[in-house]
Amino acid sequence: MHGLDVLTAVRFAVTRVREAYENGYDEIELLHGAADVREPVAGGRGRIKWELRRLLERGDLDRWCRREDCWPRASSLVVALRRNPRPRRETWSPPPPAAHGRG
Repeated sequence: MHGLDVLTAVRFAVTRVREAYENGYDEIELLHGAADVREPVAGGRGRIKWELRRLLERGDLDRWCRREDCWPRASSLVVALRRNPRPRRETWSPPPPAAHGRG
């Protein structure tokens, strides 16, 4: 998620979780960085980290994941995916272009 603004990173995370489910993966790890940021800070570092955690907590990924089996790590979020009974041939969309500044 490095180099993306917060909104783009969240949209991209949702896309990657959906694609991983459609491809038949068991889990996907979203790397957000900011391992040393332990609490949300308004306008500070770690905004993507906390937005991804809120995305999970709100249930926005429940269509594809088993929320109770997901876990936040210091610099990533591991999303445990539901079993897809009909996975597709593996395909991934291209990542969004990086923002000029950091997200």
